[in-house]
Amino acid sequence: MIHLSLRLKPTCLLLAVIALTACGGVKTSNNRVIASHHDAARYLITMAGQELQPGARMIAASFADINHLEQSSNFGRMATQHLVSQFTLQGYDFVEMLLRKSVYIDASEGEFLLSRELNEISQTHNAPIVLVGTYAVAGNNVFVTAKLVRSNSSVIVASYDYAIPITRDMRDLLRPPF
Repeated sequence: MIHLSLRLKPTCLLLAVIALTACGGVKTSNNRVIASHHDAARYLITMAGQELQPGARMIAASFADINHLEQSSNFGRMATQHLVSQFTLQGYDFVEMLLRKSVYIDASEGEFLLSRELNEISQTHNAPIVLVGTYAVAGNNVFVTAKLVRSNSSVIVASYDYAIPITRDMRDLLRPPF
């Protein structure tokens, strides 16, 4: 009988950990796309270090297609929203910026640049850091780069690259609107 109880202890411990995780505290997603974006947000927070303080205000721009920086997609808009959700869970504040025309991206430079308009919006809302990103669609994956950028200097504070497998859902999200 003692032998049986020794076998059950690791199983009971595992069940207790699962129960605690499910009941509160740590919130995880069972969707790989959402989990990838949440992981990216946590990494950006860690990499930014002292540049970000809990309660600090930020602005997020919809992630843009790297080949058409002036365009996004449902995927680009959802990627931003998923990262913002995780930042918010970690105690950071975002000014809601759902209008794509509020953020201008200069495609002629070949890199993601922040416009003077965005700097003015950042100053108006006291949000010195901006979450921006790009994505590239390949055969089997969407490659994403998420960045935290100082709006007044365009200096990158943190950057994270990740890939998301293309599924049927992803194909639907990646279609351009209209």
